[in-house]
Formats: sequence, C-alpha cells, structure tokens
Amino acid sequence: MSIPRVKTRCFAIALAPIVIFWMHDVISGQLFSKDLNVPVEILQDGRHWMESAGRFRFLSATWFFAALTVLAVALVIRDLAAPMARATRAAATLTMGVILMLALTATVKQHADPDGPRIYHRLGEDVFETALSYGNLPGCNQPEDRWFLGQCGENPVLSLFNRVMDIINGLAGLGVGALIVGMILCLQTQETRNAEEEAALLAQNLTRMRRQLYLSSLILTFGMFFATSWMYWPLPLVTGAERDAYGALILASALFTGTYFCLLILSFYIPVALVLDARVRALTRSTDLGSDADPDEWAAARGLKGGTSDLLRTGFAVTAPILAAFAGGISPISL
Repeated sequence: MSIPRVKTRCFAIALAPIVIFWMHDVISGQLFSKDLNVPVEILQDGRHWMESAGRFRFLSATWFFAALTVLAVALVIRDLAAPMARATRAAATLTMGVILMLALTATVKQHADPDGPRIYHRLGEDVFETALSYGNLPGCNQPEDRWFLGQCGENPVLSLFNRVMDIINGLAGLGVGALIVGMILCLQTQETRNAEEEAALLAQNLTRMRRQLYLSSLILTFGMFFATSWMYWPLPLVTGAERDAYGALILASALFTGTYFCLLILSFYIPVALVLDARVRALTRSTDLGSDADPDEWAAARGLKGGTSDLLRTGFAVTAPILAAFAGGISPISL
C-alpha cells in the first residue's frame, strides 16, 4: 500500500471553525457591553477569605484543562510522526499554526493595549477586580515584587488571573488546532488493491474519527469547567440578596460560551463525518457483492455500520448535555 495522504483541499474544513471563531469575536465585541457597571456594593464585607474558594476552583480547572490540551497535541504529533505524504504533513502543520495565531490574537491585543477591555469586564469590571483584590499571593508584599509569572502589580490575584488566561489562550489554540487537524487526518487515503483493503482503511478512519470526537467532547466539558471557574470566582462574596441576580448573569454568560464551544466542535466534526459516510456509501455501491448479499450487512461486518443520521446523532449527543445543563439552569460542574 502507498503512503497515507489527505487531499490538500480537505484542510479547507478548518475554515468552518475559523468562521465560528470570527463570529464569536464579532458578537463579543459588538453586541455585548464592555462593562456592565455592576455595583461593588453587592459584595459582602468581612468575608474576604471566601475569595480563596474561587481561586481553588480556577486553579484546579486550569490544571486539568491544560493537561487535556497537552494530551490532544501529543496525539496529533504522534499521528504526524507516522508515515505520511509530505504535503499532508505540511498542510497539517500550517493549519495548526494558523489556529494558534488566531487564538493568540486576543492576548496580543491586550498586551498592546493594557487598558483595553478584558474578558471579565462583561461580568462587571469593578466587582471582579474588587473581589480578587481581597486575596494575596505569597511573596507579593509590594506592587513591584515579582513571582514566577511576572510582576505582582497593585492587585496580585488579578495579575495571576490575567497571566493564567494568557497561557490558557495559547494552550487552547494548540489544543483546538490539534483537534481540528486530528479530525481532518481521519480523511486519509491510500492506493488499495481491493475493496477489502479499502473497507479496512475506512473502518480505521471511522474509529479515529470517533476517538477525536470523544476527545473533543472531553476537552469541551473541562473547557466549560475552566470557563465557569473564573466566571463564578466572585460569587461566594456576593450578598445573599444579590446572589441570584448576579448568578443569573454568570449563567447566561456561561451558556453563550458553551454554545460557542459546541458549535466549534461540530463545525469540524460534521464535515469529516459526512465525507467518510459518502466514501462508505460509494464503496458499497461500487463493490460487486453478488445478488444475494446485503450491502448493509457487508458494511456492518467490516466496521462500516451507521449512516449520516447516526453520525450526526453521535455528534449532537456529545455536545448537547453541556448546553442543556446551562439552558436549564443546572450547572453541577461550576458549583
């Protein structure tokens, strides 16, 4: 058999998640208030130690999400290290690079304009910064002191948040790029001698596609855990009278983020699933199975079971629970 390759035009599938990313950026920048001016009076006095509850959740979510993105990158590096056509490897590497650059756009803008809007401003700049100012970092006694990620600043915990968010933006770009490229590599082809070899290759591609989908779902779930961890950071400090109102704002923001994540995953899974399904049907039609053979049974016996509806159902099944949880107001991963 020849060296595996993916047709270069298949990497155009990456344009779909890029469009989703662009639409999310437009909606966030033009349709959301950059600062809701939530009054700091909703924060409780005398319970400053409750800031640590949000920090523990944020750092644990960061650790887990970072580990998952590294796993996704490691798996795609393993795939790229396998025998593969040079053009395919180059296209895959370029695609990952483009996705990473797009993910780092927000970080570059914020470093170019330190006083510009931050992601937490849509939940109330003053509330968020005041809540985080109640905490401290070991070794940060003066604003000019330094810790391992940089200068402490006037609000050391807020500096921690901003630096970690910059790191996660980069890791998320690598992780999403790896997921997209890993999914597209499921479309690899080889010159085969007969229908059995082609069916075996298609079955292998379908298995890899499901692996990528489940990994994407896992990263989606803990990506939402990470997103809600920073959104809910100030909530333990909010007074009981305002807790429900501010919680509703956070929940709505989390629902928007979850919608974006789900659409992002479906945007690169569905095209690959449809292409593979079309190849299975084309193989079944072109293979001489004899008058008594059932094409569906022949395909199922070779691991090619399922059609378009099953593939779509699987994709929505792994993303819908996230949206259902937030749309229904139930968020066990964030409480």
